Amino acid sequence: MVELLEFIGGKLEEAGIPYEYEEWTQAVSYPYFVGSFLESDYRYEDNCTVGTFTLDGWMRGSKIPLIEAGDRIKAVFQDLQEVQGERLFHVRFGSSLPIPTGEADLFKITITLFTSEWKGE
Repeated sequence: MVELLEFIGGKLEEAGIPYEYEEWTQAVSYPYFVGSFLESDYRYEDNCTVGTFTLDGWMRGSKIPLIEAGDRIKAVFQDLQEVQGERLFHVRFGSSLPIPTGEADLFKITITLFTSEWKGE
């Protein structure tokens, strides 16, 4: 799982997306994204494991930078496949959903990515 999270984090960094896993620990600068991962414990016969990676993005003042960042994330993970060492990663964009926050100037978006990872032997 660590390798997959590093892979996703690296792709987000390359795309210029401010991201941290599980909680934002830096000084707040908008927009920013926080990720979480739900891994299935089922292993397919081809040694594939799957999961769901969720990114929650936050923005104050205007929705536009948040939507633009969401579009960049969608472009990167539209159907991304890459081999690194003895692993094959496949990350696919699933959905993008604006979430009401109850505050007039605070905006949130949740982006879902579906993951598959194969480990070579």
